Amino acid sequence: MVHRRRHKRPRPLGFSYFLPVFLLIAAWSAGFLLFGPQCLPAKEAVVQFSREETSVGIGQRLYQQGLIWNRTDFLLEARSQHLDEFFSGGEYLVSSQYSVRELVSEFKEHQVLRYPFTLPEGSSVRQMGERLAKTPLVSLKKTQSTTPFIEKAFFLELVLEGRDQFPSELGADNKTTSLEGYLYPSTYAFERMGETELVHSLMQELEKQVSLEWRKRASDLGWSFHQVLTLASIVEKEAGDLAEMPIISSVFHNRLVDEMLLQSDPTVEYAIQARHFPLTPEELATDSPYNTYLYPGLPVGPICNPGRQAIEAALFPAQTDYYYFVAKGDGTHLFGRTYAEHLANIASLEEP
Repeated sequence: MVHRRRHKRPRPLGFSYFLPVFLLIAAWSAGFLLFGPQCLPAKEAVVQFSREETSVGIGQRLYQQGLIWNRTDFLLEARSQHLDEFFSGGEYLVSSQYSVRELVSEFKEHQVLRYPFTLPEGSSVRQMGERLAKTPLVSLKKTQSTTPFIEKAFFLELVLEGRDQFPSELGADNKTTSLEGYLYPSTYAFERMGETELVHSLMQELEKQVSLEWRKRASDLGWSFHQVLTLASIVEKEAGDLAEMPIISSVFHNRLVDEMLLQSDPTVEYAIQARHFPLTPEELATDSPYNTYLYPGLPVGPICNPGRQAIEAALFPAQTDYYYFVAKGDGTHLFGRTYAEHLANIASLEEP
């Protein structure tokens, strides 16, 4: 009897055999997608996106500029984070060394470039326009741009002639065409925006600063807030020392009550669009509704954009009997109750 040796058939390898390999590849792929790769040359670029752009278009532009290595991976991550639901455009600093997760997160969280601007208290809208149009611009991320933040001529057209385009409860009594006085001076970090949006932002900041208490105080005085801002702008330009603002305000309040001319040099300087001292007799005679040497009461509107302390001083003047003041040359003033006292103060400053 012949015994034949049986050959065992090889058993097929099950899925569990390859599972660790699959998991390893999957983990590597996920890490490569989310945290790499570093195969692109190091490159940074400032990229401006419109509000209407979708993740498909964003990925295409980034790929064309060599800032991402794969459009599909970007799109997958964008869909994962629901980027199209959150994206609102803007100007971004993009690095080719970002992972797609980091990049999409920047877009989703609106981590746009921001540019710092300081608009000092007492700036006129023209002076604000000069500052906002200066180049080069340096962002908070230290990028530089030769593109001005605003087109100055259009900005000035908006703020000097556009009152009706920017309705404001605070400016209900504004009979001028100008928004002078309504652009709140402060230090800002602005993202890129149009001139119209910028004007809205500056006006909204003023609205935020004006509390209910201030509105009530204006009402108790029998003043519109336009009048408050007008007086505040004069106080802002006259005061060299913040501590004197309430006293200077009291001088103007006293003169208004007694129906005296305010005779404030800065109102004439605004009328002639020049700032120098002393003003000539011809300049003091300039026929303008801003000239408080010619016309009684407050001028037709603000002569600058006052800060918080000047507005507060206009609303809450010190209680004094002063009707006059003269500059000492160091930012402070001598105050007088009568014209004779005022002349004596002037003479004391002229003594050697």
